[in-house]
Amino acid sequence: MSKARCKHCGHPPHRADCGVDDCGCVHYEPRPARDPERLRTWIVNAQFFVKNRWIEGEARVKAGGLVGAATKGLREAKRKALTPNTRVMQTKVTIVPVQGSSRRKGQG
Repeated sequence: MSKARCKHCGHPPHRADCGVDDCGCVHYEPRPARDPERLRTWIVNAQFFVKNRWIEGEARVKAGGLVGAATKGLREAKRKALTPNTRVMQTKVTIVPVQGSSRRKGQG
């Protein structure tokens, strides 16, 4: 796990808090940890072409963005639908955000 960094300039906390750093930061304030409440819920439908047929898998995941949802959802759907060491020839993925699970209140 990486060390905490300053929210404003990125310097590590073991440096002085008084502003003698090269960056000129006068106060160390740690970056906030990633908030799990800010993650959005996504439904990922994946289809895998295996041995001349399509196999479907679906997963509901929490991720911060589209790419994270695609990665997590594809991994989860593959784990549910296929056995280990199954050769997949082609993959199709459809990603849909769940309404009402947006990151900020008032949107969704």
